[in-house]
Amino acid sequence: MKKTVIILLMAVLLAFQSCVDNSTTFPDDADGVFYGNLTVGDYTECVGISITENDNSTVDVFFDDVKFAKGMPLRIDIMVKGIPSSNNGDLLAFSTVNIDPYMNREKEPQPEYRFSEISGTVSGNELVLTARMSDALRPSFAGKKFSFRGVCE
Repeated sequence: MKKTVIILLMAVLLAFQSCVDNSTTFPDDADGVFYGNLTVGDYTECVGISITENDNSTVDVFFDDVKFAKGMPLRIDIMVKGIPSSNNGDLLAFSTVNIDPYMNREKEPQPEYRFSEISGTVSGNELVLTARMSDALRPSFAGKKFSFRGVCE
């Protein structure tokens, strides 16, 4: 009888877990969300990245709920703020070096996750982005290369 109650309780917990709100965390003012494959080393997954253009010729890039390795235990949000950009109407281009991202809901940038470079272009409804983490980070992050190609529908 006890085993039956425990099994029923576990089934109810699993049912409630499937009803958890998994809505995205994209910024409200995001100009567009691009869905595509993010590749980090030999790991690839489908993710959403948003680009927000700012009034001061910069963009903010938001990686929503991403992992960078199969064994990574948690998903994280990454916001890279204030990347210098130019927009000629047909092409939005952005690029910078040595920039510290904001992780999850942190209020300050996190230098232990520094990007040595990040750049990208938005042409039409396609985003192409590349990034590289600094070599001066802990070995599991140092020098990791990111590539992303996605579309905004």
